[in-house]
Amino acid sequence: MNFNRISLGAVPVFRRYGLALALLLLASTLGACGGGETVASGGIVGTGDAGLLGSGAISSAGTDSITVNGTSYRLAGAAITVNGQPATAAALRVGMVVAVDAFTAPGGGNVARSVTYRAEAQGVVAGVDSVAQAFDVLGQRVRVDRQTIFEGGTFATLQSQFVEVSGFRIVPGEVLASRVEIRPQYVPGTVPLEVTGTVGAVDPVARTLQIGALIVDFSRMLAATVPSPLAPGITLTARGMLDAASGRLIAETLIVVAALPAPEASRVEVEGFVSGFANLGSFKVNGQAVDARTATFEYGSPDSLRDGVKVEVKGRVTQGVIVASKVGFEEVPAIAIEGLADAVDPVAGTLVVGGQVIVANATTQFEDRSAAAEPNFSLAKIKPGDRVSVRAVRGASGLTATRIQRLERGTPPPAQPPVRVTGTVSSFVSTADFVVAGQRVNAVSAQFVNGGASALRDGARVAVDGVPNGAFLVATTVTFVEDGVGPVVVEIEGTISDFASPASFRVAGQRVDASGATFVNGTIGALANGLRVEVRGVQNGVVLAAQKVTFKGGETTTTIEVEGRIADFSSVSSFRVSGQLVDASGATIRNGTLADLRNDRKVTAKGPLVGAVLRATSVAIEDAPANGQEIHVQGLISGYVSVARFVVAGRTIDASAAEFGDGKATDLRNGRVADVEGVLYDGIVRAKHVEFK
Repeated sequence: MNFNRISLGAVPVFRRYGLALALLLLASTLGACGGGETVASGGIVGTGDAGLLGSGAISSAGTDSITVNGTSYRLAGAAITVNGQPATAAALRVGMVVAVDAFTAPGGGNVARSVTYRAEAQGVVAGVDSVAQAFDVLGQRVRVDRQTIFEGGTFATLQSQFVEVSGFRIVPGEVLASRVEIRPQYVPGTVPLEVTGTVGAVDPVARTLQIGALIVDFSRMLAATVPSPLAPGITLTARGMLDAASGRLIAETLIVVAALPAPEASRVEVEGFVSGFANLGSFKVNGQAVDARTATFEYGSPDSLRDGVKVEVKGRVTQGVIVASKVGFEEVPAIAIEGLADAVDPVAGTLVVGGQVIVANATTQFEDRSAAAEPNFSLAKIKPGDRVSVRAVRGASGLTATRIQRLERGTPPPAQPPVRVTGTVSSFVSTADFVVAGQRVNAVSAQFVNGGASALRDGARVAVDGVPNGAFLVATTVTFVEDGVGPVVVEIEGTISDFASPASFRVAGQRVDASGATFVNGTIGALANGLRVEVRGVQNGVVLAAQKVTFKGGETTTTIEVEGRIADFSSVSSFRVSGQLVDASGATIRNGTLADLRNDRKVTAKGPLVGAVLRATSVAIEDAPANGQEIHVQGLISGYVSVARFVVAGRTIDASAAEFGDGKATDLRNGRVADVEGVLYDGIVRAKHVEFK
């Protein structure tokens, strides 16, 4: 197992993937002894021979193998289970927390007998806290960080969307997500929701229990189907429908997640958060007992172990306890680089982007998000000129990648919207389903400009920025445009796909005919899959007749984002963050001013890489005093007492001096969805603006 060096302040910590020790090896569903179901999970589970048992997030996935905790497993013949259902290797994705039961083949290499995945939560996002980088789903507080993978959207598109969350449980009711999949096609009330977690209070009379902040009502279940006994502290998966009026999950199924003992002397590799720490010989990782008294420590020391620290543990099982041979700590990726690959050396394990040499190792995550979408994607499949996005940490030996993604050549820098469509709303069903310029749009999580969600209707002219997700564009912003006269002119921006000829291709899912268009920054012969273009034209049925096609430049620019504490500060135009030289003289400063920049301030700096210098366009001061900090939250109103005290996304709000949009103060009540902007004072957000959704 490989471990990467990290440090946070003076105390090294580990960071890498995601949530509790994955519902390990959901290999067998046991009979309903004493009522209900029990599945194997939570601890180390195996088959009894000298195999290898692993639990962690997938770092690379293909048709015939996956990598977990730096160990590769062949999948031929493996029994794969996804959310309780049989599946194929195609269903496994990078970032999913899985449990693997494997053996070492006679000729070498590890072969998986079974791979089991179960999400921590499948439900609708009830609140988003942009400052804390957290959101609420089914009563669970879900944190995200730089290593969290988003599929089908971004953090900005979470509110009110149906999501599937995988990761590692930090404490009961709180999860660090390794992967978040957004599904805009979800229709409320049609699909059961599901959450896994530690049971809190149980009320046998009312027949309710609590998982995190969620109340689960099992009063409609037959007594024979309810697990017995139900008690605080057990791990449970609850599945059912959400009652909108009470906010409770009306349970259809309750499944106890029970750890079964691993076979003696099994080799084990697990990752997760430390809990129940008493001493080196007595603590747990994702509920599994660990003894680290004889372990070696990578990039940390025994003094670094404590509750809430994330670790990777390698060892053998003795009398139900992992006797650790190695414990590793790791840091959150502090550097993000996006640009074209200058050079690739698979033998040396290096990638050069914008002159930066980056090392990939066995724990580096690999994803191909280009049109090629190659399975078993690895460093060897990257070619000079490919556009890549890299997350990395800087150590004594330089940059080490925690994630490498290949993107479409025309993918814009992260600050730009991936897709824009402009046109007239048609086929309006709801805020979650309407059409603009032939593109289906889901705008339940969008910000609205020049109007509110209630103004959406057939015939309204809008410009929509968002993220493609299957058949939908998940909108981040919807801007209402003044009505014009004459034909409706449509503007879309995105990457070309399904190219057959200049008269037949797609941009952002919209069919385009550019045979009669004029071209900017290129010619008609340059049209090809993967290029990013802006198309302006007139809608003709399902086809956009292009009048002008503009090839979008900027894909050769290397952009970089670094997070950490300022060092070697000599002026605002010369200091270092995570070892990267930064010039912030032209930057926009958030949570402070240029005068606040000095050694040891924690900041996030973003901008293009010019030579060896990050020319910052923005610098956010992350350790500014809480009072006075700008806060933006979205979510369901709860705990309503008065206009001066209610809760949104876990934040207490005082809206007594706020301006209101799409409603008024008297419309405040539990269950309404509100978008709140304000300033934090003594733990309370003094709202400046409240918009009803």
